[in-house]
Amino acid sequence: MDTRHRTQAGALLAQCADEDSCTVVSCEVCLKEIPADSIKITDVQDYVQYFCGLDCLEVWQRQAGNPL
Repeated sequence: MDTRHRTQAGALLAQCADEDSCTVVSCEVCLKEIPADSIKITDVQDYVQYFCGLDCLEVWQRQAGNPL
């Protein structure tokens, strides 16, 4: 079973830790600032993953009622 994270289009998501220029925002800030009702917007999911991290992306998706 492939457990890697993917975009809605099926592309693999890189972890922020793998990139030199990525600055991670605290998950608490992300959850407060990014509305859960924007879950269906692919760019928003990519933003959460990139700037907030994969763990926060999972929490954000669960809060929006859209588990991985």
